[in-house]
Amino acid sequence: MNITPLNFLRGLMHPAGIFICGLMLACGTTAPQVTTAGAVAESLGSKEAEAFRREISQNYPPYKSLRVSFTLKGKVDNQELYYEGQLTATATALTLRLTDAVFLSPLLTLEIAETSVSLKDHARNKKETIARKDYQWVELFGRSFPVSFFEPLMRGFVPADATAPKSSYLATPGGDTQVRSVNDSYEAALYFNENKLRKIFYRDKLRGEILVFQLGTFFKNRAYPQNLRIEHSRTNDHLALQFKNLQVTGEPTKPKK
Repeated sequence: MNITPLNFLRGLMHPAGIFICGLMLACGTTAPQVTTAGAVAESLGSKEAEAFRREISQNYPPYKSLRVSFTLKGKVDNQELYYEGQLTATATALTLRLTDAVFLSPLLTLEIAETSVSLKDHARNKKETIARKDYQWVELFGRSFPVSFFEPLMRGFVPADATAPKSSYLATPGGDTQVRSVNDSYEAALYFNENKLRKIFYRDKLRGEILVFQLGTFFKNRAYPQNLRIEHSRTNDHLALQFKNLQVTGEPTKPKK
């Protein structure tokens, strides 16, 4: 695959409909809850799970606007990637701008609005637009995944699975809280430490492939990672994002402890 900037961003945020054949995902077996040799995670009680969900909501409160710059490096299909970018978000919209890392000239702009999604290729002066309801899949490393799981991470939140009552909540021997989510398409294990998301194991049920998300140190003013690394379980493909200059407005005032 030729990794041009347009192909890359289309792969990272691809509209629905183009990869339908790869999205008919079959059911698979649930991974065991063993976390270390001889140690098994213990299920949280209903009150403990509810307290965890409440704390998560407090650690990831809504905001009026969020803005952050980033550097993206990585390797996909043995092609090196290196871009600069900026992300801005509100309650109903998200804009992702990608620029050339050397000349800082604009390459691509992805705009997710309330009713539409558009992708502009600045070099070719071309723009594509689809309805927001049709934008349901994201492609990473040549595989498609639900946007609803990954978009919250870009916005500075956690996937809805993390606070869904139907998810399983466990206390690991290592002191983390593990949230397990299973449906017909995928299963995911989300690890929280001090009620902040630290790591995700995401398994595609059709191919059994696993993506590993590792979130680094958080900014002081919000539980938004200063760095994020995404690895493919069966290849050397990876993406590494370094975030900087986070600005958040409109967060509720936190009570003093």
